Amino acid sequence: MAQPQKIKNILFDLGGVILDIDVQATLKGFYELGFSSDLMQYPHSMTTDLFFKYETGKIDTETFRNEIRKKSGVEMSDQTFDEAWNAMLVRIPKERTDLLKVLSSRYKLYMLSNTSELHVKVFEKMYLDAAGISMHDVFKKIYYSHEIGWHKPDHEAWEFVIKDAAILPEETLFLDDNIHNIKVSQELGFQAIHIHERAKLMDLGFDL
Repeated sequence: MAQPQKIKNILFDLGGVILDIDVQATLKGFYELGFSSDLMQYPHSMTTDLFFKYETGKIDTETFRNEIRKKSGVEMSDQTFDEAWNAMLVRIPKERTDLLKVLSSRYKLYMLSNTSELHVKVFEKMYLDAAGISMHDVFKKIYYSHEIGWHKPDHEAWEFVIKDAAILPEETLFLDDNIHNIKVSQELGFQAIHIHERAKLMDLGFDL
């Protein structure tokens, strides 16, 4: 694949691009815990529910767990819930961390991810184990939704990155596995590639 011209920065999504995820594994955990149907709609009910509030930093982890207990009517330990919530985080293959290390020497790398405090602890360790270095050593800046208060596909999420990182969208390639996020990023002027089953990160043909 020919590379877009004048690219200085690459802005990555995490899940489905760098990190292999399996949301069904978390939903299976929820089902086995006996959660009600409204809590089984993740991530499709993100606009109004507890998951959205947690992933945009409107509630902290302790409040999130307690609200889940209240809404589900299920008594469970923090560890039991955390295991179900984190079950969707599968792996970060070393080949991807190797690619990112090379790309970081040629472009300024950034990350914009819809995620939560509990997930960060797990996938940052996955990255460290796979790469031998921290994600923060590879990316110039990492933007987590629960820290910046904005969640893709809200325009404000990208606008926060543009302002904070002082980058130009037209000089930035955005990679995401969600087509809605791709379309919004293009509306804001980013060059973008949709990562999916037939166009994975390792298939993009970066000239290394």
